[in-house]
Amino acid sequence: MPTATVTTPALPRIRACLQSWRWVLALGLVLGLSFQGSRSLWETDEGRYTQVALNMLRSGDWLTPHRHHHRIHPTKPPLTYWAIASSVATFGRTEWAVRLPNALAFAGTLWLLFWIGTRLVPALPGLPALIYGTMAVPYFATNWVSTDVLLTFFETLAMACFIAWRWPTAAPTVPAPAASRLWLIGMWLGFGLAFLTKGPPALLPLLALIGFHLGEPGFARRGRLFPWLGVLGFLLVGGTWYLLVVMKNPGLLEYLIKDEVIGRVSSDDFGRFPQWWGGFYVYGFTFLLGTLPWSLAAAWATLRGPMRDPAPGPTPDPTASSQRRLLWLWIALPLCLFMLSRSRLPLYALPLLLPVAVLFARQLARRPHLLKLSLLLLPVWIVLILAIKWSIAWMPHARTPAELWRITSGAQAYLPQNKDMRAFAHGLLDKVPFTPIELVFVEESPRFGLGFYLNVETEWIGLDQADPRFDDYLEHELREREPGQPVDGKKLYLVKADRQAAFEAALAKFGWRGVHYGEQNHLQLLGVEKI
Repeated sequence: MPTATVTTPALPRIRACLQSWRWVLALGLVLGLSFQGSRSLWETDEGRYTQVALNMLRSGDWLTPHRHHHRIHPTKPPLTYWAIASSVATFGRTEWAVRLPNALAFAGTLWLLFWIGTRLVPALPGLPALIYGTMAVPYFATNWVSTDVLLTFFETLAMACFIAWRWPTAAPTVPAPAASRLWLIGMWLGFGLAFLTKGPPALLPLLALIGFHLGEPGFARRGRLFPWLGVLGFLLVGGTWYLLVVMKNPGLLEYLIKDEVIGRVSSDDFGRFPQWWGGFYVYGFTFLLGTLPWSLAAAWATLRGPMRDPAPGPTPDPTASSQRRLLWLWIALPLCLFMLSRSRLPLYALPLLLPVAVLFARQLARRPHLLKLSLLLLPVWIVLILAIKWSIAWMPHARTPAELWRITSGAQAYLPQNKDMRAFAHGLLDKVPFTPIELVFVEESPRFGLGFYLNVETEWIGLDQADPRFDDYLEHELREREPGQPVDGKKLYLVKADRQAAFEAALAKFGWRGVHYGEQNHLQLLGVEKI
């Protein structure tokens, strides 16, 4: 029996819940908003995204992202920064406000998945949203400041509009040209917002739509996938910022193409699992473990083999195979490009878990007994992931399983505050007898989240003027008065112990000397004064 015509008389109450968009939205808000402020900002991504957003608020320049007023930071389009800055401006400088856009985007994604479910899993339209919202990776990604949760929301919006255009609820067998072209315009606007969130990777689902459309009967009318009004909307929404920022910053276009597009695909400079096996490692774990607990239910359903209908069903739905093909293309084509790229991270695959959730839902909707068992065990899982999210604020932060083993086994002295910027800030203020007007990291990667807690900028400087990696160099930094800061304000310099002697020698060369205030997180804390 096809998914589109299945009924579940054995689960009347559950079915009533899964047919309510209000229940789905409430679930998304509860899961998304829970404990969003309990954990401090962790380096490096959370601190960097937040720093850029706060610099927009400080400077009033919402066009060009800056990691410091000396250095632009155009690695990502501005929509995520705009969302964080707007939230902080409205609700205050708290971790909860920084992560609020993620929580709202997560809840919105579940609501859109319900909308998709009305077309692709009409018997239980809320089931895809329930599955996606309680998967491990989507749930925990909501608590991590990045572009990926917002990107997923806008890609879901685009795909939902396409699905509503291709399969209208009232008459699912009517071909696409009979549906409203407004859905296609909405699809292109969704892709425009996604492009304004993460750039070219946002268009990967469009490859699946083009491939699907070309394979449809009567594909000669495929040009209708590109209505001029929709494409114009995409260019205005997704391209206007690029045009303005490139005009304001000469040479930026070459950087965006060479480094942010070509470099991330072909270069291993970013150190994100560039090895030939990196894709299998990163995305294998993402799809196997990141989809728990539902991957276990789907695996069990697959091992049981095809379902045997207890009674003859209605006529098979001719759209079922077409819908299934779209879902698999939605996964396979972007995943192939992720595998070919040499920059790979688990959250890159976050949008691909949307069609996975729909496929799981279609499979489980045809097996009421397995679905009932899964739903009975689900509250235990939800309590578990909520408890993990609450308790993770006190856990050591490890980036790899090997690092976690070294921490938990005691083989490596590693404290949570190495990544925990709230603890770092508290320890720093206990040792330094003044409130810094700026944090200056000397030839050491800045801890941007530290600036969030002290409400100051963080800067990355070198001792040598000729080194282009840094925001500034020491001689200029010693002479500079920071914008809007008092004349007697002091900067705090943070340097590793093995570079302290070189730093103090450079200070003496320019007529300054260092004042040592101790050590925090393996960094020496120094002020400076004139000799």
